[in-house]
Amino acid sequence: MDNKAKQQLGQIMVEQDKLLAILSSNPSALDEYPELQRHVTDKNGNAIAYRRAIRNKQFSKDQYKEAILERIDDISFDMCSQLDLDFLVNRVANKVGDDIEAIKALSIKDFGADTLSKLLHMLGNTVYGAQEAKVSYPWMSLKGQANPTFWKNAHKAFDLMQEGYSTHWKLNSVFQDRFDIAVPQSFPRFVRAYGNPRDIPEWREWADYNDV
Repeated sequence: MDNKAKQQLGQIMVEQDKLLAILSSNPSALDEYPELQRHVTDKNGNAIAYRRAIRNKQFSKDQYKEAILERIDDISFDMCSQLDLDFLVNRVANKVGDDIEAIKALSIKDFGADTLSKLLHMLGNTVYGAQEAKVSYPWMSLKGQANPTFWKNAHKAFDLMQEGYSTHWKLNSVFQDRFDIAVPQSFPRFVRAYGNPRDIPEWREWADYNDV
């Protein structure tokens, strides 16, 4: 460590508020210091805003948790789409055959504990690699799963969702009727995660979109 780095470290250690602000950005690094971790977490500005919102009944703790789980669900879906899930598909096919609606009622036992454990293990291994990975949008897929005809018109599907066609079934029905193009089941998830395709520079460039 050079002298300038030592000087900056000393300055941070002396200025307690600045040190606590730095620590609050990554409280998990303080797992071995639970009391300090609790203090840092409690004093974090965003944590304070969250507790204030709960007190003011802007939303409930359960609603906040549901929003978190919904986002994690979207992230998991994106990661799973990059995995080889033939073992899971084959397990389900052996259970329900061509009755796709029956999948909605499958239990943990139906999927198999070992099967789900394998899936979660694969997801766990993928999480670390995905942290720094560049976002891979659906229209960039190299696995033949992308539907370029639809994604060129994704902004139109987004507009229909804003008109109230928020479920895949409703959206797909009206989109096929108007444009004779099927909507991928993942599109509502895409919108929840990324919003309007027009706001994504990569999409605008790929689709050669011009709103003028």
